[in-house]
Amino acid sequence: MGTRISLIVPLFNAESTLRAAAASILAQDVEGLELILVDDGSTDGTAAACHEISRQDARVRVITQKNAGICAARNRGLSAATGTYIGFCDDDDVLLPGALPLLLHMAESKQCDVVRADYELLREQQDGTFRELPHDAGVACNLQKDGYAAFLKNSGPQFVWNALYRRDLLQNLWFDERCRYGLEDFIFNMQVYMRTARAVYLPQAVYRHFERGQSTSLCQSAKAIRGRIQSLSIWMEAEHAALQKRGTEQEKKTLWALRRAEAVTFLMHQLRDARAPAALRRYAWTSLREALAPYPESPLDFLYGAGQNKKKAAALLLYQLHIPSVYDLLSQKQNKE
Repeated sequence: MGTRISLIVPLFNAESTLRAAAASILAQDVEGLELILVDDGSTDGTAAACHEISRQDARVRVITQKNAGICAARNRGLSAATGTYIGFCDDDDVLLPGALPLLLHMAESKQCDVVRADYELLREQQDGTFRELPHDAGVACNLQKDGYAAFLKNSGPQFVWNALYRRDLLQNLWFDERCRYGLEDFIFNMQVYMRTARAVYLPQAVYRHFERGQSTSLCQSAKAIRGRIQSLSIWMEAEHAALQKRGTEQEKKTLWALRRAEAVTFLMHQLRDARAPAALRRYAWTSLREALAPYPESPLDFLYGAGQNKKKAAALLLYQLHIPSVYDLLSQKQNKE
């Protein structure tokens, strides 16, 4: 049997976490698995740990490169992958037991190009422990049958590590290496949906994602915020293009209001978590307005989302009233409740 799944793990200074990530992948009960570890110029003991794991398991391949960022590392893995399907795992996360058999069975039995599933999200607390952040898992959904709006609503944030992709679909599709501080997953998946509607979502959790104190997903530094701000226009362009391709005429106006609200809420969270100063906030909101400027909108667009997601509707209203900082106060109140 040939390679059925190539699982790509980009690594940077992950000596303390990569063994758990690799073990969770290698323990999956699937035939034809290859694990591709891409060391992105680590300066600790990551490279040595990778080669040690490779010596212990013939399914493991190690690639080393000069530091170029997570997108470049994932792209290097994509160029080397030989599996029928491709998956991703971050160097400090783990796959849950049974994850790959579940995703692979659905992909093969339903002839899907993309299979997404739910995930667990754990955030590091000040004392070093992790607290799970619950979220709505949605319901099983098929993009082709249920529509683009339903698929996005149920499948949640468009990360790549809780999904399996048919490799043929990804030919000449790469992660945008301009995105060094996040958003690359969202952009990548929008490009995927431009290519296929053969995608399904399962509400079963297959992945455990850890938001650690230094995680880029928390975006707690001005440098990371600026990096994400610079990627906003790329993200919005990809979102709008995918919507024009996959959304019905009836869906497009309503769904674009929700996707805009997604971007506004996302940026509000980043600025809040980073405790961004006033100058950086002004730069952020100016940049987002410029990123959204090419696309049609209505001053009352927030009403379209009000019945589906009140938090996003509130965020979009505050954005349109030019008082987005009020969202920090709303979020603090919700966190205390």
